[in-house]
Amino acid sequence: MISKKIKTALVLLCICLVQIGGLKAQDKKIERAKEFYDKFAFVEAAKLYKKLVDKGNTSLEVYTKLGNSYYFNGQYSDAAESYSKVFNSGQNAEPEFYFRYAQALNNTKRYNEASVVMKKYYTMTNKKDLSENWQEEKLMANIQKQSGRYDFKPVSINTPVSDFGTAFNQNEKIVYASAKDTGVIFKRKHSWNEKSFMKLYSADITANGDLENSTLLKGEVNTKYHQSSPAITKDGKYMYFTRNNFSDGKLGIDKNKTTFLKIYVAENVKGEWKNVKELAFPINSDGFSSAHPALSSDESQLFFVSDRNNSFGNSDLYVVSLKKGNIIGNDVTKLGDEINTPGRETYPYVDNKGILYFSSDGHPGLGGLDVFAAIKDSDGKYHVVNAGDGVNTSADDFAYSINDAKKGYFSSNRSDNDDIYSFTENRPIDFNFEIRPTISGVVSENGIPVPNADIEVFNLNNESIGKTKTDNDGNYKILVEPFQSVKVVYSKPGYANKTIEVPPLKALEKKELNIDVTKELEVIVEGQKVKINEGDDLAKKLKLNPIYFDLNGYNIRQSSKKELDKVVAVMKDHTNITIKVNSYTDSRGRDEYNMKLSGNRAKSTVDYIINAGIAKERLSGEGFGETSLLNNCSNGVKCSEQEHELNRRSEFIISFGK
Repeated sequence: MISKKIKTALVLLCICLVQIGGLKAQDKKIERAKEFYDKFAFVEAAKLYKKLVDKGNTSLEVYTKLGNSYYFNGQYSDAAESYSKVFNSGQNAEPEFYFRYAQALNNTKRYNEASVVMKKYYTMTNKKDLSENWQEEKLMANIQKQSGRYDFKPVSINTPVSDFGTAFNQNEKIVYASAKDTGVIFKRKHSWNEKSFMKLYSADITANGDLENSTLLKGEVNTKYHQSSPAITKDGKYMYFTRNNFSDGKLGIDKNKTTFLKIYVAENVKGEWKNVKELAFPINSDGFSSAHPALSSDESQLFFVSDRNNSFGNSDLYVVSLKKGNIIGNDVTKLGDEINTPGRETYPYVDNKGILYFSSDGHPGLGGLDVFAAIKDSDGKYHVVNAGDGVNTSADDFAYSINDAKKGYFSSNRSDNDDIYSFTENRPIDFNFEIRPTISGVVSENGIPVPNADIEVFNLNNESIGKTKTDNDGNYKILVEPFQSVKVVYSKPGYANKTIEVPPLKALEKKELNIDVTKELEVIVEGQKVKINEGDDLAKKLKLNPIYFDLNGYNIRQSSKKELDKVVAVMKDHTNITIKVNSYTDSRGRDEYNMKLSGNRAKSTVDYIINAGIAKERLSGEGFGETSLLNNCSNGVKCSEQEHELNRRSEFIISFGK
């Protein structure tokens, strides 16, 4: 017989074996869930972690990864519930956990709870406490400040599957991504490595901003894998775009069999996108994803998104220098903390004012991805504001682009599917400080300030875009649009106009232009003021070199254009002057031939000055052939080349208009 003690020992042993077996089984289930989690298969991972929770597993790891699995699938309410178990357990998690928990609360419109959790995050990271920006009252006030600025509507080319991400192609067309030929709905927000087969299409922009005539992009950019988010240079010659790591007919994978996204560039060759090349490291790598390229206003920089050095699901904005010929610099720079958060920053776009637009779920917003606008202040620090309602909702809103006409497009899944919306911006975004560059200075004559002088700014279409006057001390200041070439005209009765062409200025840039004006009947020659009168030959007053033409021709030589530009400059500054161009030849050649030749030369001279921007009403021209020789070198008289040259001349006779 087995003794009572032995029986007890055997029972306890069996219990222990069962417990050990149960623990081993649970460990296997945890390991199984982790395998799916590490492969970014969050739907399956969530099911397995949920089963573990239902069977009593309350570990920090299980609840955190269950919450993350819900979070990365956009199930924010379920994520918040799981995260709350960790938050209320009294155990400390990594700072990133608190940030995601706050995002989940924000996405379910529990804004004040999100603020409390964000305060914990800022405390743990020793960062400046901005938790009050997440509180409902302040958050809604900030968003309301930017709201009501848009009229918008979905475009006609949207399909039942995913359509998103527009790039202007010389303001006549756009290029965008769609899954319409694959039937795959692109789970864009959930995974960098989603193998959804998007292709790039072109569409025409209608007069009211709608999109029509969608056609598959011609050339070599579309493969059987994924491509999206194009950015096209202003001349329409090059396009940067996102694609799966696919080249030479093969899909690239890393050691974990993961395919990442990379940025490529293609060239427009007679309407087809060819010569596709992968951008080199440090833009792309086989170890992380880079995507969503965007060009700066002057196309000297390329902005893009990358998840390098981040845990899954987080992406940041980067910038790198760009030179002509698609030469990428080695100066890849991650944008600062005022832009990048522990959340997702993605889909950058830079407008012609230099405003950086991007989408983020890491900045206070209405939920999901919101569109934000950012501009650098005078200290080089970005200021970020929510773009407001209309564009932003509690869904994912992204891929914002806008042109000079204040019209543009954004994408949103507010209708449970990625669609493109066209919009008109009725009021500019408010950064609480002036972002336009400033031109300022002093207008004077011989060092004496000129008060009450008119300052007027014109764009390249010669349209007036701003006016001001000098004060009693000759000072002036005027705002201009960033990244636009302008000309500034200084005028006052009794004085000659002064026109200065100003190259594009960056946002908030300050340009000082001090102007020395002259009286209306004066010109500056070699640094000296020279008076001009009715009937004077401006060529003599300006000490112009002879205006040379091709032998027996009337095309102006390159060397003479510099001399004619001096005449143009005087006429631009002295708007009351009109000029008659008199052209003469020497005596060599037949008289009638010389008369015709001189007439053609006078016309060529007049045309050149008109093409330089002088109104044709202020100019006339006449050829006199050899009828007014300055010496005795007439027909049959032997003269040197220098003597003949004196007779080959152009006069610019001054008259004063009424």
